[in-house]
Amino acid sequence: MFNISNKWKILLFTGMIVATSSIYPCNVKAESLSDEGNILISQNLGGIVRKITLEEVPMTAMSAAKTVTNAEFNQARIELKSDGSLIYIMRGKNQQGYQVEAQVTPNGTVTQVDEQVDSSAVPEIAVKAFKRWAPNDQTISIWRSTRLGELYYQFVIQDFWLEVAPDGNKVMIYRKKVDVT
Repeated sequence: MFNISNKWKILLFTGMIVATSSIYPCNVKAESLSDEGNILISQNLGGIVRKITLEEVPMTAMSAAKTVTNAEFNQARIELKSDGSLIYIMRGKNQQGYQVEAQVTPNGTVTQVDEQVDSSAVPEIAVKAFKRWAPNDQTISIWRSTRLGELYYQFVIQDFWLEVAPDGNKVMIYRKKVDVT
């Protein structure tokens, strides 16, 4: 029915590739409040996040997070990942008074632990890698992030945070999410 020459097929295929490759995966956040004002939902391209009470966190998830971090939690969120799985995110303070955040599956598997640390706890080579990318920026906080056997240091600055591998060979830069009200 349609007779398209090879030239047009190539042009059409190239256009489709260019159009789909221009999609930029970035963190996007949109918040909405229910009519009652008691449900806060945030959405990014990774999933949907909602604040919950600590009582809503399953005992298996809470127990695993406390065992790994030895922290006293005071906040909780639940995230529905893009693959349909759930992650509970608890935040609190450890015995040294530093902020701690743990991400745990409903069955108690700890997938990530982020701990605020003093700059003296960061390897010098990681600090040098950070300073190469943000030489004039003031650090707001520094976190050690452990995820299923991987370790990164997160340097939080004004509008961004940088994740740096302990050996300084990998640096990822993220833009902070902006709240929309």
